[in-house]
Amino acid sequence: MDLFDVVRSCLRRWYILIPLLAVTGVYCHQVYTSVLPVYYSQTVIGLAPPNQRVDTVATGQAVPRNGLLDFGGAPLLANMASLGLRQSTVVNRVVAAGGEPIYDARLFPVPATSPPIPLVMIDVATANPESATKTLELAAMELRASLENIQVQADVPPEMMATSFIVSPPSVPVPAMPSRTRSTMTVAVGGVGLTVLVTVLVDVALNRRRKRVRSTAGPTGEEAPDSTILDETRTELPMDDQRPREPARAAPSQ
Repeated sequence: MDLFDVVRSCLRRWYILIPLLAVTGVYCHQVYTSVLPVYYSQTVIGLAPPNQRVDTVATGQAVPRNGLLDFGGAPLLANMASLGLRQSTVVNRVVAAGGEPIYDARLFPVPATSPPIPLVMIDVATANPESATKTLELAAMELRASLENIQVQADVPPEMMATSFIVSPPSVPVPAMPSRTRSTMTVAVGGVGLTVLVTVLVDVALNRRRKRVRSTAGPTGEEAPDSTILDETRTELPMDDQRPREPARAAPSQ
């Protein structure tokens, strides 16, 4: 069976195809309208270097410096602080304070040919716009705490620590429905395919039944007589009728 056979089957059984397509359309509309919107929001946090610098100290004393800034610069600190937001303890604190557990923190995206910049971008997607804003505010606070803990563990003097500041406050949550179109298309494709399959199967079954009925019918449309009936009729004929008749002889010519 090729594509043309499928099309012919669908055209012949239009009374099956159209109702099933109508049911598929109604179900797709229900799926499309039942999807709830998801609200997106994001914030950008930057790192500020220490506000003082000590170039000279008394003899025998070490110059206070921030080794993390000397080794990897501010982008290293920003990356380490963003990774700290993914720890389970930090996520639990955000959730306990009224935020959402699903948020993303990463370095601000730049082209591959450009060096990284000390900016951390945090974004969140949730069904509640107020919860999205609350989550970003809590994540910004946890980023500041994570940055401080990293420098404390590295024995950075308090006056040489880098601090965080808000570059872009939490944006207004924007509603979006990324899964609505995908879900509706999935249901539509599956429904149309199932409708065509059912229509073709019904058409094949009806055609086979029609051929079976025609094979048991005579050339005039009546049922063929049974062979047993013919045998019984033949046996009931008189013996004279069953004997072969001799051909008639021609009359003698005068």
